[in-house]
Amino acid sequence: MKNLLLLVMALLSLHLFSQQYPSIHQQQLEENNLSGEIEAGFYENLPAKPAPTFEKVNCNLNKVVYGWHPYWVGSAYTNYQWDLLSHFSFFSYEVDAATGNANSTHGWATSAAVTEALTHDVKVTLCVTLFSNHTTFFASPTSQQTLITNLINLVQSRGAHGVNIDFEGIPNSQKTNFANFMVNLSNQMHTAIPNSEVSTVLYAVDWNDVFDFSIMEPAVDQYIVMGYAYYYNGSSTAGPCDPLYQFGNSYNYTLSRSTTYYLDKGCPRDKLVMGLPYYGYEWETTLSTIPSPTAANGVAKTYDQVKTNTSGNYSTANHIWVNDAQTDAYSFNDGAQKQCFITMEDGFAERLKHINRSGIAGIGIWALGYDDGHNELWDAIEENLTDCYSDPCSGTIHDFGGPLKNYYNDENYTWTIEPQGATSIDVNFSAFNVEANYDYLYIYDGNSTSAPQIAGSPFSGTNSPGQFSSSTGALTFRFTSDGATVTSGFLATYQCGTIPEPIAGFSFPSNSICLGDSILLNNTSTDADSYQWSISGGGLSSATAENPYWFVNNSAQYTVQLIVSNISGADTLSQVVNLNVLQQPIAIASAVENEITIPTQTASFNNASINATTYAWNFGDGTSSTDQFPTHDYSAPGVYDVELIVSNGVCENDTTTIQITVGQLGLMEQSVDLQVYPNPADETVQITSTNGIQKYVLLDQLGRQVASRTTDHVNEVIIDVTNYAQGIYLLNLTFENGDTVVRQVIKK
Repeated sequence: MKNLLLLVMALLSLHLFSQQYPSIHQQQLEENNLSGEIEAGFYENLPAKPAPTFEKVNCNLNKVVYGWHPYWVGSAYTNYQWDLLSHFSFFSYEVDAATGNANSTHGWATSAAVTEALTHDVKVTLCVTLFSNHTTFFASPTSQQTLITNLINLVQSRGAHGVNIDFEGIPNSQKTNFANFMVNLSNQMHTAIPNSEVSTVLYAVDWNDVFDFSIMEPAVDQYIVMGYAYYYNGSSTAGPCDPLYQFGNSYNYTLSRSTTYYLDKGCPRDKLVMGLPYYGYEWETTLSTIPSPTAANGVAKTYDQVKTNTSGNYSTANHIWVNDAQTDAYSFNDGAQKQCFITMEDGFAERLKHINRSGIAGIGIWALGYDDGHNELWDAIEENLTDCYSDPCSGTIHDFGGPLKNYYNDENYTWTIEPQGATSIDVNFSAFNVEANYDYLYIYDGNSTSAPQIAGSPFSGTNSPGQFSSSTGALTFRFTSDGATVTSGFLATYQCGTIPEPIAGFSFPSNSICLGDSILLNNTSTDADSYQWSISGGGLSSATAENPYWFVNNSAQYTVQLIVSNISGADTLSQVVNLNVLQQPIAIASAVENEITIPTQTASFNNASINATTYAWNFGDGTSSTDQFPTHDYSAPGVYDVELIVSNGVCENDTTTIQITVGQLGLMEQSVDLQVYPNPADETVQITSTNGIQKYVLLDQLGRQVASRTTDHVNEVIIDVTNYAQGIYLLNLTFENGDTVVRQVIKK
């Protein structure tokens, strides 16, 4: 009881102490107003900080990213990554509570940052601030209507999209008045400007129970938690500005608890936005260890200041990862012992993962420009809050109190783990302890609560799920807790089973094809289950078949591309092929003479085949030749069918048949001694015979006479063939006794 009383007193003291300190919005607005330069145009004309070039992302936001743009950040807007912002809220229209008019709009009408945001199709809103005199404002319907009318006119004048209401320090006595004002504003704004949006901030801790969702719903479009200053500049203990989970052992207000609180109060999940700080606090402390009491008020430090690290205090050596709160800290001595708590990129990514798991609408940013010139936080948004997000293949599963602390009352969360390419998920619970018979963990073997539950689900008490494997590549978890008694919750690790990413591969059986035929594309890809073919010419039997046929009519150079994919990814391969399209060979042949006598005559053949590269002759007597223009000496008389088969190695063969009659000379005819040499010949052919040669005639393959001579019964003749074309010629000889002989002459 004593410890409980001390805890209550500590929290009450912290609550009362915190009311003395304005929010970071109010502090920084008032500080910058004191500078004397209160128009955005002044700051926008200052030189912008050099920053790395941002490449436009190929991912699309699937969460709200609502950034406040304080007028004093000026030209920092030139470093915004616009395609990762859904909303740009100009800060601010300062309300005169007595009239509803503006004490200042800080250059809203002419701000270049507003113009730039509109150019990039980002939704632009005007933030409206009122930090005191709420009773005065809500007591005056005239002031309220003046404000509403002014806001509608200002939004319309810039072609903007709505307003964000930042009324802070509202007492509980004005709870209903505030809710009714929000409804009135929303209704008038929506009527005057169709598709406009009206939002309001929510406090990190709603100490005064200010927000009545039963009235504000469904008129208001978004509710943005100012999820920072849980530990603020006046804190007595140095701690995280935005603890994701409980830091230390006493003060237990966190981003996770705020999310649960507002959902339980009736805020629609798809309208709840969690604002995150691009700043932290630095205190002088009494100790170097964490946690430590503070020795003085803290000072805000932006992400840019810490990341740039001009002082050298924010070094790796001074860095501490605060595991229970999932945040960063730096402990150093620069003449005094100090600690700076600020969420850097890893902690920021953990908060974005929490946004995804909790299923709320998205994030807010206080403030745009506080990361000026650095892209790490933009990268985290792209990786986690766009359609490029994918669950990692291994990780940790824990309750919404974090891996080290208790969960909260009234939780009701559903989230899914579905790593890309996963075929199964192995889970191992190392700890499980929830309130028996009141708090439950449901586990579904699939990507929704409509999937079947695993054996034993739901789990309660210390009845742990233990080790199990899913039958699919997804698991869905749902955790509910009642309104009393919390415990340490659960902790597990998981590892997914996957199939490898596919590798594209294919080959061609040949780079030659017969006209009218097709090529079967030989797919050698591995681990693929879908295929997409494309070619630069010709046609495909199917662009999505595993092994399609390719039809092509012309010889040319072609590019063939294959994209393969599976649940794990995709791969692309392109190949260039020089394709030769051949025509069907046609066999055309004839005998020089269809009747010959042996042994004095040789059979010679003409070959006029087209589209052929090889020739197979069968002379009908069991002998053959592969010459293009063959000759053949028959050994026996008879009638022979000579067959020619032509081919080009690609198309179907063609065949033709010639019939030749072979006779035999008598003994006297055989006694003639005749020689024709050299044969084949380059220059001259010499003919000698024991019979006197009376005449010779030389014919080409087409039967045309190319040479002839009548002699005086000589025994030797010389024919000059130097200028004749290569090929086979027929030599007809007539002897003095009247006999005739035909011989084949080959010109080389």
